[in-house]
Amino acid sequence: MSRLPEITLPLPDPLALLNATALFVIQVLLAQHPDLLAAPEDDATSHPRALVHVSLLLDAVRDLQYAIEVYRSCLPDAAIDGDRDDDIPF
Repeated sequence: MSRLPEITLPLPDPLALLNATALFVIQVLLAQHPDLLAAPEDDATSHPRALVHVSLLLDAVRDLQYAIEVYRSCLPDAAIDGDRDDDIPF
């Protein structure tokens, strides 16, 4: 039997995929629950129970984005600037 040639595709940057996914999750959550755009001074206890859970999920996404920023700041500059020639960031 003849062997099939191996096909390798370039893998995208996993950090860019995580960041894009987190931004998409934020857009979906805000589209379904526009009340999340209310000022943080508003009383959170007046929100329905589902909205409290959604705001917790939104906080988790913010923590993920902060962790990605911290991780990128720890990377050497050559690893970050190596792909800056692309028009598409991910």
